[in-house]
Amino acid sequence: MKKVTSTVIAFVILSAICAASTGALAADTGSAANPVVNINTATAAELALLPGVGPSKAEAIVKYRAASPFKQVDQIMRVKGIGKKSFQSMKPYLTIEGPTTLKSKVKLSK
Repeated sequence: MKKVTSTVIAFVILSAICAASTGALAADTGSAANPVVNINTATAAELALLPGVGPSKAEAIVKYRAASPFKQVDQIMRVKGIGKKSFQSMKPYLTIEGPTTLKSKVKLSK
């Protein structure tokens, strides 16, 4: 009985670890359900797809990262014109790893 219980517990723990790592991988790489923009590699046109980002802010992001690549997505607030409110609206679409998968402009509902 003890061996069966230990096996079941090990299976549950292993399943939880696999499920967690699969979810993290999907979030990092930007699956179709969660499209993202890699702020370190995206073009200005791709950055302009983010909510609240137009051509001039996109160029400011490109210029900023040329001097100092982003190590965390919240560092995008160091770019002039991007504050906490802007960051909160674009945060779900930002990554610093993997490819850019966002293909159309994000429009937020009011």
